[in-house]
Amino acid sequence: MKASASTNASGSARPMGSVAAVLLSAIGGASLEAASDAAKRDSAPSTAFAVGYTGDSWHNLDGGIERGGAFLSQIDLTLDWESAASGLRAHTHVFYNHGKSFSEKVGDTHVVSNIEADRATRVLQAWVEYAPSDPDRSLKVGLYDLNTEFDASEVGGALINSTFGIGIDAAQSGVSGPSIFPYTGLALRGRWRFNDEWMLQGGGIDGGPVDPAHPRRAASLRLNSDEGSLFVAEVERRRGEWRSVLGHWRYSAKFDTFDSFVAGTADGSRNNAGTYAFVEGPIAEIGGRRLLAMLRVGAARPQFTTLGSTVQAAFMLDRPWLGKDGEHLALGIAMARNGTPARRLGEAIGEPLLARETVLELSWRAPLTERLTVQPDIHYIVNPGSTPGRDDALIVGVRIELDLTPN
Repeated sequence: MKASASTNASGSARPMGSVAAVLLSAIGGASLEAASDAAKRDSAPSTAFAVGYTGDSWHNLDGGIERGGAFLSQIDLTLDWESAASGLRAHTHVFYNHGKSFSEKVGDTHVVSNIEADRATRVLQAWVEYAPSDPDRSLKVGLYDLNTEFDASEVGGALINSTFGIGIDAAQSGVSGPSIFPYTGLALRGRWRFNDEWMLQGGGIDGGPVDPAHPRRAASLRLNSDEGSLFVAEVERRRGEWRSVLGHWRYSAKFDTFDSFVAGTADGSRNNAGTYAFVEGPIAEIGGRRLLAMLRVGAARPQFTTLGSTVQAAFMLDRPWLGKDGEHLALGIAMARNGTPARRLGEAIGEPLLARETVLELSWRAPLTERLTVQPDIHYIVNPGSTPGRDDALIVGVRIELDLTPN
C-alpha cells in the first residue's frame, strides 16, 4: 500500500495495560460460565502448516505513465497452533515478496495489486489469542495485520485491487500507513460478541509499524513514543446473511497538516482520524447461485491525508461457470476524492491534483484443481494519480495461486 503524505510531528503512546486487564477479567468471567463445555473439548493441541504461492502478471495496454508489464510474486508460510482446552491459539505468517512495482508504470493511487510490496522477507503476523469460551470473545496480542479483522469485506476481498481489501482512506493514514500488509506492528486487540446480532472489537496498535532506518527489516518490534499509537474500534451487526459495519480510527501522535506546509510552519496537530462504514449481503439468486453486493464509504481528516473521502461498491457471483467452491465473478468500482488542503498544497508547489481517481475492476477467480487457481483480471483507471494530462489506463492481468503445502 502507498504511504501517506502526512509527516509525524510528535506525540506519545497511551498505556494499554489497564485495557488488557479489564478485557482479561471479562473474558475470564465468561470462561467460568462455559467451564463445563470446555471440559468436553479435546485437550490435545493441534497444529497446521501451510505454504502458498501467488504470482501476478500485469500489462498496462494504454494510458498511465508508461505502457508495459510487470511480474509480482509472493510466497506465504503460515503456522497455526491451538489448544482448545486452554483457549489459547497462536498464529505466525511469514512472506517473501519478489517483483517490480506495477503501479509505478500506471501512476495510480489505489494500487492495482494487493501483493505489491518492496522485495523482502517479513513476518506479517505473530500473535497469541486467548478465547476460553467463544472465538468472538477474545484477547489477541502480538504482530498484527489490522485488515484481517477490521474493515474486511467478504465481497471486496473477491477483487485484486488493494482498495477493495481495505479502504484507501484508512490505508493512506499515518506516516507510512497503518499496521497492514506489508508492514505490521505490535498490537493489542479485544473482541466481544454480545449475541448473534451484535459484536464490538477494538485495538491499540503501533502508530508507526515501519522502521524508517531499516524498511526491509523482517519485523518491526520497536515502540516509539513520538509515533504514538493507532486506536481503532468497530461495531458489527448481522441480520440473517446481511452484515453492517461501522468503524473509527484515530492516531494519538501529532502530525503536520497540509496547510502548515503551504504556510511554511510546523503546527503539529492531533485529531488525525477517520471513519468508515460498509454493508454487504446477498441481493439475488441466479440459477441457484448467489449474487452478493457491498457498498462502503470512508472519510479521513483532509488536513492530514491526501484523500478526504472514498466510495467502493462491488458485486460477486458465486460459482458462475465451473460450479466449484471458491469460484466467483466479481465487479468493483472505487472512487477516491482528494481533499481541498492537499489540492491547495499541490497548486502551491506546482503539482496540481484533479478532484478524484476512479477504478473499475472485473475479475474471475477459477479453481482449476485443488492446488491451482487462476484469476484473469481487467482494470480501467480514470485519472491515474489524479494527475492532469495523464491518460486513463487500461490494464489486463492474471493471478496464479498454488497450494504448496506438503501432504
